Amino acid sequence: MDPLLSIDLRVAVGFALCGLVAALLFRATLRTSPKRLHYVAIVAATVILGAATAAWPPSMIAAGALLAVCAVPAAAVDVVEHRVPDRLTAPLAAGMAIALVAAALLTDSMPSLTMALVGAVVWGGVLFVSFVLTGDPGPGDVKLAPSLGMLLGWLGWKWLLAGIVGSYLLAALFAGLGLLAKRWTLRDGRMPLAPPMLAATVLSATIAALSG
Repeated sequence: MDPLLSIDLRVAVGFALCGLVAALLFRATLRTSPKRLHYVAIVAATVILGAATAAWPPSMIAAGALLAVCAVPAAAVDVVEHRVPDRLTAPLAAGMAIALVAAALLTDSMPSLTMALVGAVVWGGVLFVSFVLTGDPGPGDVKLAPSLGMLLGWLGWKWLLAGIVGSYLLAALFAGLGLLAKRWTLRDGRMPLAPPMLAATVLSATIAALSG
C-alpha cells in the first residue's frame, strides 16, 4: 500500500472516532435536548476538519484531532445555547499546549513553539480587552481564543493575523445569513462567535499547509 494512502486512511479512521467523541461531548455539555440536525452538523464539521487536517504536516495532526474533539462540540453548543462550555475549552487549551510542545520536540521547532505561545496571548488578549471594554464577545469565546491562537501562532504571524481577521469577516457573513434566514434578529445583540473562529482557524491553517 502507498505510504501516503496508508496515512490518509489512518487520519480518516481517527477523525471518524473523533466525530463520535465530539457528538458525545456535545450531548454531555448541552443543557437542552439535542436534535438530530445537531448531530448531523457535528459529523459534517468533523469530516470537513478531517479532510483539511489531512493536508497539514504530520506534526499538526494531533492538534487537528483536538479541534475535532473539543472545538467542534464547543462551537455547536455556542450555536444552540450562545455559550462556550469551560468543560471543553479548558481541556482544549491544555491538550493544544501538550500537542505543540511534543511537536516542537519531535521536529526541533522551538521558535514555532514560542510563536504558538505568542499567538495564544495575542488572540486571547484581543478578545479579553474587547470583553472588558464592551462585554463582547462572551467569556467562552475569550477562553477559546488562546487554543486557536496557539495553533495559528505555530504557523507564523501572517496566519495568526489571517485567522483573527478572518474570524470577524466570517462572523459578519454568518450574521448576514442568519438575518436573512431569520435565525436571529438585530435585537438579539449577540451571535455565536465560536463557529467563525474555528472555521477561520482551520481555513488559515489549511491554506498555510497547502502553500508550504
